[in-house]
Amino acid sequence: MGINPISYGILNSAPCASINSMKTEIDRELLTRYINDSCTTEDLNRVKLFLQDPAWQQALESLLRADYASMDYEQADEVTLAQWNQEFRDKYFKKSPIKFWWRQWIGYAAACLVLLSIGGYFLNQASIKADRVVATAKMIEKMNPRGVRSRILLPDSSVVYLGAGSSIRFPEQFAPKERSLTLTGEAFFEVSKNPKRPFVIHTGAIQTTVLGTSFKITAFKGSPLTVEVATGKVRVSQTESKTRTTELAVLIPGEGVMWDGKRRKATAIHTDVSAVKGWAVGEISFKNRSIRQIAAELENWYAVEIKIAKSASIDQHFSLSVDGTASLADALDIICNTAQLKYHFNGKQVVTISADK
Repeated sequence: MGINPISYGILNSAPCASINSMKTEIDRELLTRYINDSCTTEDLNRVKLFLQDPAWQQALESLLRADYASMDYEQADEVTLAQWNQEFRDKYFKKSPIKFWWRQWIGYAAACLVLLSIGGYFLNQASIKADRVVATAKMIEKMNPRGVRSRILLPDSSVVYLGAGSSIRFPEQFAPKERSLTLTGEAFFEVSKNPKRPFVIHTGAIQTTVLGTSFKITAFKGSPLTVEVATGKVRVSQTESKTRTTELAVLIPGEGVMWDGKRRKATAIHTDVSAVKGWAVGEISFKNRSIRQIAAELENWYAVEIKIAKSASIDQHFSLSVDGTASLADALDIICNTAQLKYHFNGKQVVTISADK
């Protein structure tokens, strides 16, 4: 609402044509002093005469209607409106020093209050309607099978790069005060900035809250959850009960956290920002990973089964990157050459990795 209700309909609107413009300007100044409790005895007498002027009464009615029509109720919430109404009552329904025109002024003040109340009614109805729409909003679920990745545009223009074997669930229309969705699996988020509407990703008992940033979450069932930040700032929290949450970490670019749900332990991890961003466009980065761990991720990425022969050493750990948009054979060439292993396909969907002898 763009009008201060204390000066409602008196100081901000053009005067009715039936009132002399110069006299109206003087009257505005006079009423300003009255509103601010700075009237002299002479001022109070002038106010009395002013309010008894039939032409002014007609003008006031027109001004009230004009200001009411110009109000923008969407900018005021119910709490603000209640405060304004209370200020109005405190200001205008106080004991008047001019007894004999008090009832008449109450009539005009009440008219103002009625208009504010009408605005409050429509504001409340609009709020109820908005909440009802959100409460009944259609839920959308996007699921990627193994071997499939996708880019998803959310209702607020945020972008999700959803990994293979992963899913997200979100409303067709986000709530007015929070943008909330549920993730299972792996995704990179580019969140549109909106400080008034936090963006919250739910992954089991863990919530990741942001205002506008980019980051990656990995939350496959049975494995530790990780959050890695590329830009902005992210808060990661754990829900312990309906009324209690515990903050696990506040992360900035280059930082991450790993949450082990079984051990209920959070561990800070270093994040390669370029690798996090690269994942969104198809780069697979492995940092200090065993062959078995690398094989598990390739299985999900390419929708294949990878068997590791007993002859292959699985104790060594490697750090390397491969192009996930290229063929599996290209990725295996890099991995096996680095680890001094070999591979062969058993049909299209099964791969065996063994010692290079």
